[in-house]
Amino acid sequence: MSIVKVTKKRQIMLPKEACDRLGIAPGDYVKVYVDKHGRIVDEKVIGIDKLEGALNPSYQVEGLTESLDEERKHGERQ
Repeated sequence: MSIVKVTKKRQIMLPKEACDRLGIAPGDYVKVYVDKHGRIVDEKVIGIDKLEGALNPSYQVEGLTESLDEERKHGERQ
């Protein structure tokens, strides 16, 4: 257990031990909510980049945004 201080901006620093245990790294997202007992809960959220290929393994998403933007510029996609 760790005690952390809340800053003026309502920010807290997650202890390294907690991050290591949950697999949270800089740049990751966490979901924060209050459970039915009034406890604050942090959960790691899986980013969209980690889901690549989950539904269609042959469909690559790398560069997808740029590709779609190019298609829109040329009127190929609406």
